[in-house]
Amino acid sequence: MKTMLPLTIKIIIDKRSKDAPYVAYNPELDVASCGPTEEKSRKNLKEAVRIVMDELQKKGKLEETLEELGFQKDKNGWIPPSVSFEPFYFPSL
Repeated sequence: MKTMLPLTIKIIIDKRSKDAPYVAYNPELDVASCGPTEEKSRKNLKEAVRIVMDELQKKGKLEETLEELGFQKDKNGWIPPSVSFEPFYFPSL
């Protein structure tokens, strides 16, 4: 049975890297991957997250981990935690 979980992906461009400057990062699981293009880095991240999730499932820790990350399970599946982007101002240095 497949379960759809929303995946937070933060894309960072590392200009120091010539081969794989695009870094895709998932903050909930603290998993990152990279690639030569944004699309490839996203694909690589999804593969890395799948590996982490498979390992958690094998260890019987998947549901516990999702709950610790703020996901809630209901009759229709998993509900993700709320994510928002808000401005934050700080003095210039």
